[in-house]
Amino acid sequence: MPAASPETRLRELRARLEMNELDAAVRVLTAVEVEHPDDWRVVWYRGVTSLVTGDHENAALSFDAVYDAFPGEPAPKLALGVCAEVLGQLDNADEYYRLVWTTDPSFVSAAFGLARVRIAAGDRAGAVRALESVPEASIHYTAARVASVRARLRGRSPREPLLDDLAAAAGQVTALGGYGLDAVRRERLSAEVLGKALDWVLSGGPTARPPDPAHSAAPVPGKLLGSELDERGLRFGLERSYRVLARLAQRGDERIELVERANRFRPRTWV
Repeated sequence: MPAASPETRLRELRARLEMNELDAAVRVLTAVEVEHPDDWRVVWYRGVTSLVTGDHENAALSFDAVYDAFPGEPAPKLALGVCAEVLGQLDNADEYYRLVWTTDPSFVSAAFGLARVRIAAGDRAGAVRALESVPEASIHYTAARVASVRARLRGRSPREPLLDDLAAAAGQVTALGGYGLDAVRRERLSAEVLGKALDWVLSGGPTARPPDPAHSAAPVPGKLLGSELDERGLRFGLERSYRVLARLAQRGDERIELVERANRFRPRTWV
């Protein structure tokens, strides 16, 4: 640039942060603060720099100052949600993320943040609702649905009543095929669902329904992602998924590992 300006200095600061040149970024920030102490963008980037360097309390103070200056803007609220999340203030983070997401659905990262803090707080159903509220028109719809499948099942004991979540997850995996989910991610997600279902079946899951009258008469589905919902059927399903992944693998060592995994899951047969 022929001459330095606040915009170029702040862009340099951002570039330093993106390249993890933290000492250089701090020096640029210090210089800009001296030259332009009343510019709100300097306060914002002080918060960004503090967040990147791990000074979360100072980051929150900086973003709070921007929020006071622009109370109607969603970006400071989203930034405060991030700070509250990394500081472990889950209730505050939930409130900021929820406020941003309900007022401006273009900030899809707020929905993902809301799901993260709800998972951390033990509200798995609330996390799934947040992810499934991402509209179909969003470019992040597929990522949100993949995340909702994982939010339903990851970290759960196979002794929990998982049938409804397994069925919902399987339905979403099937539907995602029509939204451009590539074959590798689809098969990995299928293997994740089938693997959790196998653990559930081996733990005696078919009898582990919740004591809710609304569920008591619900039939156990015969199939999950095309596989019978029993040990033999799920093992065949896992074997099929891992063999598909092996065919799609780019590296020879990865292909060998996936074939070996498929063989481990294959049930015993006469051939």
